[in-house]
Amino acid sequence: MSDPTPRPAFGSFLPLLLLALSSLIFLTWNLTVAVQQHEAGLRIADQQQEQLTQATAVESRLRQMMQDLVDLAGRNADAAAIVKKYGISFRGPAAAAAAAAPAPAPAVPAASPAKKP
Repeated sequence: MSDPTPRPAFGSFLPLLLLALSSLIFLTWNLTVAVQQHEAGLRIADQQQEQLTQATAVESRLRQMMQDLVDLAGRNADAAAIVKKYGISFRGPAAAAAAAAPAPAPAVPAASPAKKP
């Protein structure tokens, strides 16, 4: 006996093919987005490194300017007035690094065991 309903030509192959193609498209898109994010992260890291270099250079120039101003304050009344007005004090790089270092934590004495009465 023959089956009166016609059978599809592809059977179950077509749904599996569509599922595989959609998965492939999704994974390709996901990989493309991941690569773009990685490239953007690398660009941001380069920009941050450049900004750090610029900030270090500016800090160095500012430190030199403050040192010159404090040195000049000993000989010039206007410079002395600026130093006094803004409370500028300059410590050398070694003193500034020592002052910025955190103080060691005080030693905590070991608790003695409680005496029972």
